[in-house]
Amino acid sequence: MRYFMRACLFILIACSCLYGKVVVFMQEGFPAVDSRAVPQDALRRAFDGQEMAFVNGEELSKARALAGADLLVLPYGSAFPADDWRAIREYLEGGGCLLNIGGRPFFVPVRKANGKFEAGPPENAYARFLGFQHSYVAPQKDAAKFAWAEGYDFFHATELRASKVFVLGHGWDVPSDYRGLGFLLNARGEKVAAPVVAQDFSHLGEAGEARLGARGVYLNFEPEEGYWSSTEGVALIRDAAAYARQGATQFSLAMRDTTLAPGEIPRVEVHFRNARRQRLGQPQTGSVRVELVAGENVLASAQVKCSADTVTQEVAFQKTLSPGLYRIRGIYESEEHGAPGEFYETGFWVRDESLLRSGPRLGVSNSYFTLDGAPFLPFGTNYFSTDRYSHDLIAPGNAAVWDRDFAEMEKHGVTFIRTGVWNNHIEIIDPVTGAANEHFLGNLEAFLLSAGRHHIQVHFTFFAFDPQTIKRHPGEESLLRGPGSNPYTDPVAIRAEQNYILSVVRRFADVPYLSWDLINEPSFSNPQRLWIGNTPNNDPTEVAAWNRWLEERYGSVEKLAEAWGARPEELGSFGNIALPDPGDLRVTRYGNAREARAFDYNLFAQAMFGRWVEQMVAAIRSTGSRQLVTVGQDEGGVTDRVLGQFFGGTSIDFTVNHTYWRDDALLWDSVAAKRPGKPNLIGETGYQPVWRPDSQWRYDELTGFGLLERKLALGFAAANSGSLQWDWSEGDIFGIKRSDGSDKIWENMLREMGDFARKAATYASEPRQPEVAIVLPQSLQLSVFNSLALEAQQTCVRALYQYARATAYVVGEYQTQLLGNPKLVIMPSPWVFDQKAWEAILEKVRGGATLLLSGAIDWDAHFHATPRLRDLGMDARSGLLSTRENLLQWPGGKAWLSYSGEKTTFLERGFLPGGQTFATQSLGKGTILYVPLPLELNDNLKAIGNVYADALRRLGINAAYTTDIDDPGVLICPTEWKDATLY
Repeated sequence: MRYFMRACLFILIACSCLYGKVVVFMQEGFPAVDSRAVPQDALRRAFDGQEMAFVNGEELSKARALAGADLLVLPYGSAFPADDWRAIREYLEGGGCLLNIGGRPFFVPVRKANGKFEAGPPENAYARFLGFQHSYVAPQKDAAKFAWAEGYDFFHATELRASKVFVLGHGWDVPSDYRGLGFLLNARGEKVAAPVVAQDFSHLGEAGEARLGARGVYLNFEPEEGYWSSTEGVALIRDAAAYARQGATQFSLAMRDTTLAPGEIPRVEVHFRNARRQRLGQPQTGSVRVELVAGENVLASAQVKCSADTVTQEVAFQKTLSPGLYRIRGIYESEEHGAPGEFYETGFWVRDESLLRSGPRLGVSNSYFTLDGAPFLPFGTNYFSTDRYSHDLIAPGNAAVWDRDFAEMEKHGVTFIRTGVWNNHIEIIDPVTGAANEHFLGNLEAFLLSAGRHHIQVHFTFFAFDPQTIKRHPGEESLLRGPGSNPYTDPVAIRAEQNYILSVVRRFADVPYLSWDLINEPSFSNPQRLWIGNTPNNDPTEVAAWNRWLEERYGSVEKLAEAWGARPEELGSFGNIALPDPGDLRVTRYGNAREARAFDYNLFAQAMFGRWVEQMVAAIRSTGSRQLVTVGQDEGGVTDRVLGQFFGGTSIDFTVNHTYWRDDALLWDSVAAKRPGKPNLIGETGYQPVWRPDSQWRYDELTGFGLLERKLALGFAAANSGSLQWDWSEGDIFGIKRSDGSDKIWENMLREMGDFARKAATYASEPRQPEVAIVLPQSLQLSVFNSLALEAQQTCVRALYQYARATAYVVGEYQTQLLGNPKLVIMPSPWVFDQKAWEAILEKVRGGATLLLSGAIDWDAHFHATPRLRDLGMDARSGLLSTRENLLQWPGGKAWLSYSGEKTTFLERGFLPGGQTFATQSLGKGTILYVPLPLELNDNLKAIGNVYADALRRLGINAAYTTDIDDPGVLICPTEWKDATLY
């Protein structure tokens, strides 16, 4: 009996040492914010049998208060003692663990003043220490029940009564593993909110070991009255505390291969590391049970003992498996009695050839997509994975997560997803062959099988930003590049890029539900200057290509010198003409005589990128692939980089635009990106973050809802073919889910729009082309006055659609062969213009069209005088726009036009005799309507709309719709099909 009592005493002491003490901050008079006060008795019951100390603020600041503590409990919701922040911060930086009960951790600092505790206004300065930048109340009107995350049903609390649940908006600056542990579910089983969340700091960050090993558990809700004292409330506090004090833990299962050939056996590597124990020099403990699962049946299991500093052990299941999807579950069990465990699940496929090679084939028919020949409006998302550790196709893949996510997408009406490889090709390319390695190809195959199982089209992206860089991390200046000196002009680089593409396409060339995106958001051609216009890389291959292009275009140095306003001896000879400097590509008020070269360099960029596209498409077609190919360009494709209206003329099957930044010109985004005769897909959309000066977020899932909805809807406007949200991930900025894994209200929006796209596709025949065409002034757009060209385009679209209530299609100045036969052609304030394009437009006028032209037109692309209007018999000349306010009088009315900013510094205008501001000129069967003031560059939108409306009436162009609405803020955008009109 004596020995038995000694043994019991030893066990009791050992358990006490393992657990350490719990320190609970408790201060008389301290306010609870966003929570109910937690009675001291409830806390005593929750920590019954454990070493616990209640400390006040004065005691908390003393070094010994938290010495040896493995858990700090803050029970006042969002409120915390700001006067004791240093002690709290140092404890967490040392790897201490935290339980915050109620509210939002560290969002409301409380200080003592005049003998009283006063809560300050909510702020994020302290919460940012944990990576929380923003917080709001989660919509939870249809919450029906509480449930623990999958695999975490070893917790005891079964009921949670919350009047509010707070979302903690997690940013990117503080790396941690943040996820929900407990969720409120609606009747459909969807996770509407996560009132119990956990956060692990398992990695060394920029701050070294700061926070390494720390774990926080946050009960981020305001409970109903009496909940904390209830049996369920006490159980929840006990469960949360037990999990928090385990410390940061990494637990995952990594498949060696996510796709197995028949007869191969599954091998999985178990990874387990408790970072807190590791930091304290303690060995890992416990064990992991690993189960091979098919459906609901456990086919085999194995046990892995956790010991030493970290656990990495392979488990092989000697099982012959038939084609299909399998899951492998891991359950970590602690040696400490009653301590919570961990759960992780992964999966793999045994190759299913019939599934991979079946399904509807994606095609195109003029302006729209088809599936097996039937009309199809793609709608969906960009997607990689929602796995905690495998965020893309490069890391150890997780087919169980892919399958689960695709199943959820299918329920929400998603029919099309975009994926691919963004920054780190170095991890997938074989250093000897330059081909994609088998690990990556197996991941992609498992991904495709999971998508095919749920009837979802997959659009795969090969490169991002530039095709040569194989690693871009952590900064844009930190590049590791593949072979060659230039992504687009060096044959060595191009062969390497084709080699990689071929290794992927050859493997999957006959997957019918797969299509290809050559590159995401390309910039030309300097990989270190992304998203800021076309910029020379200045390597020998680009210099050589530049000189060849100049010689082909101009024929002689003398003609080139004339175009650039230079002397021939300044340029030298073809072969050694320098590329422009970056400063030559932007406007300056004076002092730079080289700015005319910007036009040629930007035009050269279009040609070189188009050539590169053709080389990549040719490589794909050489495999026998008939799958669709595109370029996933962002708004640089309608603004200042490689433009979709140019490369849309290559062998790609459709164009893409990403509508991210220009929130004030979203319709123009869709209109300007649509090239006649080819589908255009809004391949990424969502809102970009906006912060107030105090770092509070302007947009979250609630405040940004309307903007996101508008962006998704405009993916179907102006004969565009569909839209994809960015992205199906767990993230509080872009993700369709919150960082805690619960569902944003956006998912309902996706389901409703997906249902609409499915029903509307039945009617999606080739649209009736509007009777109005807008010619984009591309010479001006390619010049240093790019911003003026964009303003003119955007103003034209806005005035036409929202004031004149008309519709239009666009054709670029250098693509006038696509102009068709419109009744009205609008050239919005072109200023400089290509002569061949001008002649092509005049031919349309002679054939019966009407041209509405404003501003100066008597200049070529290099700003050299070309008396175009005088050649047509019009008494007109160009000159300076020098007055801000100008009266416009035309047959239908008059209005004052205002030219703000630097318009009167740079702009030119036309002049007519006698100060006239409107003229008509017959030409063949047609007419030119001329406004000498640059109409679309003035501030009076209503006046522009009125001029447009008069032109429409003059030509008898019937409106596609009628309305009594005169509010220009209400946009109505019809697309007319054979048997329906899409608004």
